[in-house]
Amino acid sequence: MKKSTITMYVLIGTMLMLFLGIVYSYSMFRLEIELVYNVNSVSSAIPYMTVLFFYSLFMAIGGILYSRYNTLIIGISGVVFITLGFLLASVSDSIFTISLTYGVLVGTGIGLLYGLPLRVVSILGHKKVGILTGITLVGFGLSPLLFAPFIGGLLKNVGLSKTFIVLAMGYLILTLPIVWILSKRDTMPKIKQKLSYPVLQQKQFYVVYFLFFIVTFIGLTFIGFTGNIGKELIGLKSVAIFISIFAIFNGIGRPLFGYINDKIGFTKAAIISFVSILFASILHYLIPNNIVVFIISFVVFYLNFGGWLSLAPSATISLFGKEDFSKNYGLMFTAYGLGAIFGNLSSGYI
Repeated sequence: MKKSTITMYVLIGTMLMLFLGIVYSYSMFRLEIELVYNVNSVSSAIPYMTVLFFYSLFMAIGGILYSRYNTLIIGISGVVFITLGFLLASVSDSIFTISLTYGVLVGTGIGLLYGLPLRVVSILGHKKVGILTGITLVGFGLSPLLFAPFIGGLLKNVGLSKTFIVLAMGYLILTLPIVWILSKRDTMPKIKQKLSYPVLQQKQFYVVYFLFFIVTFIGLTFIGFTGNIGKELIGLKSVAIFISIFAIFNGIGRPLFGYINDKIGFTKAAIISFVSILFASILHYLIPNNIVVFIISFVVFYLNFGGWLSLAPSATISLFGKEDFSKNYGLMFTAYGLGAIFGNLSSGYI
């Protein structure tokens, strides 16, 4: 395939990921939800945990569906779930219904669409799948840089309900053409035989799964603590600018570790990741009140969290092949869902 064609599909996939990464902008809704529905910070965390859980769950289910059924129909279903979720959220009257609409429906839609760009990138015929996957996933990590100020402006000017309506219409109009283009490029044959998971019989799967879970758990726990540590230990009046900077490194981590994986392999890339996390943790523990150490350590945490969203799919392809990638990575991605749940619960508890 021509280099220009590969570049086009990677950019289109990155654009879709940019829209799907709105899941990381929930903090912009959170304060408004607390005010509108008169709930505390514990209750306002429920929609976020719900959207992360259903996003990871339907990433796994979507992997099965893409490998067996019409790609375009599954992609359109994802857009419909997101649109319907935001529309129903606009008329929600409690934190429970917000959890069902934003959490369940939007999370389901994001999960169904997340696997589409990765599936297409994996069959473009380029030998450096890791770096292409990483570039595609940059959009998901950098999404808060675009959506956080946009959502903040909408909330200030039109309120929570109309913000949800604007997002619903925006997703319907902007993501449908992208889904159509990517779906037409999915030429991978569909599986007709009975569903099976031979990957579950391989020890390497459980090793990668455990490592993915640990990094997600660590990453989301530290992400949940960013504001607290910045204000309470470092004494910052506002950490918003630092969160934006860290989000950039979350995005950079994806192509960076994709490149490292292509160059030296998954095992060495994973070792580099965990050693750097250990170094940053010890450094932050020994010197907890220093702003320079705060920046360095959290850059490392965010960089690695983003990096594993590139390492995990790259390892899935290299270890278990491209043919069942959607199904296998969907199963692998449940580690992210478990890490998200336990990471958020542990940060709140601690």
